[in-house]
Amino acid sequence: MSMLQMKGQVANVLETPRGTNREGQEYGGYHQVQLLCKQVLANGENRMELFTLRTDNPEEFRKFIGKSVSVPVGVFARGGSLNFYMEKGGLPKALQSSAVSQ
Repeated sequence: MSMLQMKGQVANVLETPRGTNREGQEYGGYHQVQLLCKQVLANGENRMELFTLRTDNPEEFRKFIGKSVSVPVGVFARGGSLNFYMEKGGLPKALQSSAVSQ
């Protein structure tokens, strides 16, 4: 089990466009899932934020569009901000509550 879980509502599942750069290298063609997550601020207010994570299992997420899930994530710092990524083979787990949180 992962140490970190991201909880949110599945907003979208997409495949990035494929293309070729100037050097002839191909890019794109991978799947992403977008999760709408609630962050509670220091003053108690809520901020909704959309996180986009790469996935190898788009069909597993399409089943949950509009529903709340939990997914295993990792995190790293880059340029003074935190970036999240879904753990390899990470699958969504349905949440009972309709509350969206991170």
